[in-house]
Amino acid sequence: MSAPLPQSRQSHPSTLPGQHQQQNPPAYFVDTKKGEVSELKQLLKTLAVERDPKRKRDVIKKVIAYMTLGIDVSRLFTEMVLAIETRDLVVKKMVYLYLCNYAHAKPDLALMCVNTLQRDCSADDPMVRGLALRALCSLRLPSMLEYISAPLRRALTDQSPYVRKTGVMGILKLFHLAPDVARSANFVDLLYNMIQDPDPHVVTNCLIVLGEMLAAEEGGMAVNQPLILHLLGRLGEFNEWGLTQILALVAKYHPADEEELFTIMNLLDPVLRTSNSGVVLSTIKCFLHLATAVPDLQPQVYLRVKAPLLTLMAGGNPEVEYCILKHLEAMVHRAPGVFDDEYRQLYVRYNEPTFVKYEKIDILAIIANEETVGDIVAELAEYATDVDQEVSRRSIRAIGNIAFRLPSAAGMILERLVGFLDVDMNSIRPETILVMRDILRRYPERKAEALPRLQSCMRRVDNHPEAQAALIWMTGEYGGKNFPEGPYLLEPLIDSYATISSALVKLSLLTAAIKLFFKRPPEMQSMLGRLLAAATNDLTSQDVHDRALLYYRLLVADVEAAKRVVLGEHEVDVNRTTIVGTFAEERDMTTLRDKLFGEFNTLAVIYGKPSSQFVSPSYRIKPAETSLTPFMMGVQIGDSGNNGNNLLDLHADDSLLPAGGVECGVESESPSRAGSTNPEGSTAYTGPSSDLLDMSDMGVSLAVPTDRITTPSASQQDFCTSTLALIDSFRMEPETFQHLWAELPESISYNVDLKVLPTDGLSTLETSLLSRGIKCLASGELTDVFKLFLYGQHELGRLYLIQILIHKLSKRLNLTLKIGRSEMESEGDDGKDRSANAVVELITQVLSSLHLS
Repeated sequence: MSAPLPQSRQSHPSTLPGQHQQQNPPAYFVDTKKGEVSELKQLLKTLAVERDPKRKRDVIKKVIAYMTLGIDVSRLFTEMVLAIETRDLVVKKMVYLYLCNYAHAKPDLALMCVNTLQRDCSADDPMVRGLALRALCSLRLPSMLEYISAPLRRALTDQSPYVRKTGVMGILKLFHLAPDVARSANFVDLLYNMIQDPDPHVVTNCLIVLGEMLAAEEGGMAVNQPLILHLLGRLGEFNEWGLTQILALVAKYHPADEEELFTIMNLLDPVLRTSNSGVVLSTIKCFLHLATAVPDLQPQVYLRVKAPLLTLMAGGNPEVEYCILKHLEAMVHRAPGVFDDEYRQLYVRYNEPTFVKYEKIDILAIIANEETVGDIVAELAEYATDVDQEVSRRSIRAIGNIAFRLPSAAGMILERLVGFLDVDMNSIRPETILVMRDILRRYPERKAEALPRLQSCMRRVDNHPEAQAALIWMTGEYGGKNFPEGPYLLEPLIDSYATISSALVKLSLLTAAIKLFFKRPPEMQSMLGRLLAAATNDLTSQDVHDRALLYYRLLVADVEAAKRVVLGEHEVDVNRTTIVGTFAEERDMTTLRDKLFGEFNTLAVIYGKPSSQFVSPSYRIKPAETSLTPFMMGVQIGDSGNNGNNLLDLHADDSLLPAGGVECGVESESPSRAGSTNPEGSTAYTGPSSDLLDMSDMGVSLAVPTDRITTPSASQQDFCTSTLALIDSFRMEPETFQHLWAELPESISYNVDLKVLPTDGLSTLETSLLSRGIKCLASGELTDVFKLFLYGQHELGRLYLIQILIHKLSKRLNLTLKIGRSEMESEGDDGKDRSANAVVELITQVLSSLHLS
């Protein structure tokens, strides 16, 4: 029996042959598209799926899976918004994730979910409240700003720690979306007060958010004594991430006296036993920062941190080991002798990654001393034959660096290097020749041990221009009476000049030939003539042509003058034994190491370059001002009756409150901590007050840290930046400075005896002065003195021109100040004198805060 025709065919009359029948397709093929996303769209509309929670969850899971894989599922936005109305927490979480991901593509439709999100922010379940608030803040739509502020403020006083910490992070999202709105809503001061929150996760989020919100304008979160002691007293409550945030603040704090310094160190000491490398490095940074105020304490600090560092280094994680080694390298230069006895722990293992091997080899060269040099050189010599050419080269270079540091070992090391010349490996011989050249530069009296082997090496380094140029340099430098074969080593190269392709080799050959000419003229005259003729006609390198022409013209003009130019004054005694001091490249490395040490526990140490070279200026944090504690500033601030803390009480003077007070329609609360009584009669926590951080255990009340207060009262007679009223936007050109300096009379000259010299050059001093309105026009370091030229402008137009000289030997700072009067000023000479004294006082305070004076 044949099957009946479909109803669609039976309802139409038969068509005649040759006629075309047009039929309307079913609605299923018109209204939808084929594909997985279309199937999901249909499933989300199906009532059966809506009524079956398990099936609905599976469908939404598939939507999120497609989104994770990068498939565009934005067509499901309307259906997903409707799916938000559910009590299933898993479904809610997935829908919130979907909305946050596609809200920017459907901003108009995203408004449909605002009411539901706001209602969920007041749900009974704290997990729902937190998830809804996080989703509301993560939509990142300008149209959502008016709906965010009120739920955020409620979240900051929520009973659930999860909701409070979510609200804190929501403030940061609001700040990135609309910085002005976040500032005007007084959220910064609320966050400062929430640092007293009993939940450590909330406190950690507050520190993170404050640091990021204030990074660009104030250099991060401000710190003072009550805040630091409060956080240190709760160290045991925080996880590893929270500890790193607290330790970052401690590294910015300057203790008021040595007693407080040792108190902080004792509180931090147990943290060194943490197994987390980031926490340990942050703690070490704090110890090093605190020890700068007491130079005699620094050796003890290095001894204390040695064991934790070596323990972490042996943990087995190569990446962590490399990070520890990089910081260890930064420390061994500052702590000579502390790590020398642990050299065996730095021996290379065969199964270690190459980047770890490189770092260990470099550190071995630094910690070698008179007692361990034999063992370390023997160990490095074993690495010289490693199959990895870079390991081989670094090992040979490390052996040479030991010779530079230990003159007594130079003979033994040079003898071992001479032995390397017989090893037929491409990575050994060229590097050995380069190291021998540098050793002879430092110890020219050792030339008799190295020169006899040069002749056999010359023809073996044809493919290594740098090594060939080093051999030619040694021949020209030391090929006098004690090395009769010198001219004849150069003759084959001169005769085959046309085949030399390296400009470096040609330049070295020219210099070596003319040096030997002045030492042994009869043998070199003909060779030099042929070389100069070939080099002056050389069209492959302009440098070679110009060098040859210079030598030729010098010889034609005056042979004796040419000898003085080429050989220099040190060649008066050909057999000199004077040891060269520090090489120029070593001085550059010393400056770089000082900068890197100032950025301890940052990527600068790992990269081996200051952060200014790899961080875009738009992402750099403004340097924070150093501590304004009374001990450092030399003034008494506020009432001295609060346990000696001398902190300003915010509510003692309403003028110190932030401008505008509390906005967004929220009334300011009582200074006392907010609380409420639940129906059972117990006091329930309703979050930190929006007013004061009540440090009851310290007897101190604090609303905004002292460093954030910029308007001292009239009774505080300190010459700070606000009193001087220096203009931040003022800039002066060097020509203007030079012209005014020549015209203006000297107003004051002042000398200060320093305890220590700036360890990082002048960068920290310049930064601290800049934060107080005094800008640096130019600065530099000479052989025995640091120089700075500074300027500033008063709001009335008065100019301050300052010259600072820091003498290295005597550690004395000389300050010369010149003041340019303004037509706007109406005060007499006594006003000018007060202004000069204010500038001197300000600079003295900066020196004191940096522990220089």
